[in-house]
Amino acid sequence: MSAERYFGVALDYSPSSKYALKWAIENVVKEGDHLVLVVVHKEVLEGGQVHLWGKTGSPLVPYESLTDPSIQKAYQLKWDEEVLHSLKEAVTVKKLTVVAKVYWGDAKEKICDAVIEIPLDALIMGSRGFGTFKRTLLGSVSNHVLNSVPCPVTVVKLPPSLGF
Repeated sequence: MSAERYFGVALDYSPSSKYALKWAIENVVKEGDHLVLVVVHKEVLEGGQVHLWGKTGSPLVPYESLTDPSIQKAYQLKWDEEVLHSLKEAVTVKKLTVVAKVYWGDAKEKICDAVIEIPLDALIMGSRGFGTFKRTLLGSVSNHVLNSVPCPVTVVKLPPSLGF
């Protein structure tokens, strides 16, 4: 029997992060693995769970709860059909255990926190594809995470055919 494996996917609802989720399900995870969605919100909406879990992030929210509108609202989750389809495939076809961990704050820091706190065996994340100039001005979340966490990180680029 193999040991349990925990794979994280950083999800910010962008096309590149949704593609990274789909890519991870199709290419990395296998039956019995745990898929942890790491969601980081910059903004805090009134009435959300940030008041309870602002510093440490939410508890792990199981897949079964992720489709509940009240849970989605409480944790500021914006699941669209593409994400829900990928997660359903992960649970039903791949037989994965899917959970979400929600943070509020700076994505660079909170994704690194998640890798250590959960802990994750590997992290998959999308890349927005900034050029050198924008990356210099705005920084790169993927570059920071890649150089700061103790596990392997795979940065998945959005194919040009799916670009925005």
